[in-house]
Amino acid sequence: MSHLKERKEKNCLNCQATVIGRYCHICGQENLEPKETVWHLVQHFFNDITHFDGKFFATVKFLLRKPGFLSAEYVAGRRASYLNPIRMYVFTSAFFFIILYSLKSPEEMLKPAATKVNERVRGLTELLKKDTTDEKELAGTVDEDDKDELRDAISKLSMEMAVIKKTYGDTTTRKFTDQELTSFYVTALTDSAQEDGLPPEAKKRIQAAMRVSQNPVSGSNLFGLNQGRFKTVQEYDSSQQVLPDSLRDGWFKMRLMRKLIYAQEEYIRDKQRYTEKFLENMLHSFPKILFWSLPIFALILNVLYVRRKKQFYYVDHGIFTIHVYCATFLLLLIGMLLGVLSGWVNWKWLRILTDILDFVLGLYILIYLYKAMRGFYKQGRFKTFVKYFITCSLAFVINLILLVIFLVISAIYI
Repeated sequence: MSHLKERKEKNCLNCQATVIGRYCHICGQENLEPKETVWHLVQHFFNDITHFDGKFFATVKFLLRKPGFLSAEYVAGRRASYLNPIRMYVFTSAFFFIILYSLKSPEEMLKPAATKVNERVRGLTELLKKDTTDEKELAGTVDEDDKDELRDAISKLSMEMAVIKKTYGDTTTRKFTDQELTSFYVTALTDSAQEDGLPPEAKKRIQAAMRVSQNPVSGSNLFGLNQGRFKTVQEYDSSQQVLPDSLRDGWFKMRLMRKLIYAQEEYIRDKQRYTEKFLENMLHSFPKILFWSLPIFALILNVLYVRRKKQFYYVDHGIFTIHVYCATFLLLLIGMLLGVLSGWVNWKWLRILTDILDFVLGLYILIYLYKAMRGFYKQGRFKTFVKYFITCSLAFVINLILLVIFLVISAIYI
């Protein structure tokens, strides 16, 4: 209800019908004075976005304290006192992910996953310094075993630097991981072995094995497509042009192959940037995964309660699912805020309290769906537990499949 003054006239300004009471019985418009102040506009703004006129808080209270109650009220037709489920989902999911990304940026969240712990990254400058240090140490070492070890290290460094200069030139900006330096060392060894009489075919096999071990994308098969045979998209296109029309790949396969080869090029060109970009894309895919899993979750419930199809339609299961998702968002949000509070304050008793609350909150999240199913479908404990277990298992499989699909999409669209 608005705080504006009610009009004395009883004609609706919207449809001109005679108004009985405060609202028009034809169009529903409130019969208020049309003149508004700036404060009224501000009130409208916040009310329209969040419904902080009591409806939002009342909805959240019942959503968290009485699982399944709001869904039952909606199905029964008692809806005016609560926030619409669709609006509730849009608001809570958006608010959850905004807070999630605000507390910690995607780069910070993905940094531990993007780089290995204690992984060294070195360039030519660092390798030259290491080589100089080893040479000085070799000159001052008396023990023969230590000398042999240092000679091997110096030889390995020299071979690594030779491959780097041959492949990338005298670059001082590009950095390499220990794994990449090892692959350079193996490459130098195979080159040396060939000069000493190793057959070229054996060298090719060794190098191919090293490419696959060092570059998982290269030589891999995805959906039966061996994109690792082609180093560039141009190479793939050239191979297609020389084939007769009957043997060329179809439109979809050709498009997918080009995407996979391009992703392979990006990965080989800069592994760290590719990995960070891939994980960032994946992180931003979680809202989409949850959104697409929602109708499938409702379908699972529709199948489990098929005997009560006259009482519950698919839309009813969908409303129940939306309420469960909204409650999960809010409970996880509370957990995140507790973590932030614990990090800000160094009081020992407060950290202990937040740890206890986190445990209780996590336990409540696990049993929330069971309690919601009991409250909404009104079945016995054993039946509800069995269906709860089946629902969780199937939902896990569905979300895992969606995760794999979005992993592939994230890997291709870098």
